[in-house]
Amino acid sequence: MYRPLADRVVIITGASRGIGRATAKELARTKARLVLVGRDTQALDAVVQETRRLGAESYAYPLDVRNFEAIRVFSQWVLKTCGTIDVLINNAAVGKYGRFLDLTMDDWDNMVSTNLLGLVALTQAVLPTMIQNRSGHIVNISSIQGKRATATSSAYSATKFGVMAVTESLQREMRQYGIRVTALCPGSVETDFDGFPGSEKINPLTPDDVALAIRDVVETDGRAYVMETVLMPVWGP
Repeated sequence: MYRPLADRVVIITGASRGIGRATAKELARTKARLVLVGRDTQALDAVVQETRRLGAESYAYPLDVRNFEAIRVFSQWVLKTCGTIDVLINNAAVGKYGRFLDLTMDDWDNMVSTNLLGLVALTQAVLPTMIQNRSGHIVNISSIQGKRATATSSAYSATKFGVMAVTESLQREMRQYGIRVTALCPGSVETDFDGFPGSEKINPLTPDDVALAIRDVVETDGRAYVMETVLMPVWGP
């Protein structure tokens, strides 16, 4: 069973490029009301224009998810502008691969603050509205490396394992309110992450592949919902 996304308010972080941009365009075709978040204002504005041409009501909101006070202000703005929040897609992420001894504490701090703490702060900001509505869907974009680490992924994998832990806990905590929490774990995706291993670039998924999976997850309706999806290329890593 599928629930149309038309007129539902959907927040997408990391929307200025990659998976976020592809997801914004895919959901625009459903006539969802989109709130697109990113740090690159110029690129974000371009995505808003693309989604509006596809028929969506779409807003850009420049935001660094490492700024937790700005997230609180943002959530208030969404409620004032759109009236509610139906779906949050936590996609914003940064990645740097390298030998454990070569990764600096600044590298660790940047990934933990963006990939994990930013996700936590945004989720905390939207949950009161979803609990009040007794409805909502949070989709956390994790990674196959949130299930198994590789030789040079210590920091990135640590953040994505953390995303999985938060997701699994929230699934149990929020089900009494009718709120769905899904983890999406893509394998290799076309990316510009720093130091992404060359062997992982063989036949990667495209952002559009992941966007289609996200749409399928958030449109699923009924008594059951998708708690976790692993998405891998047909051939290759």
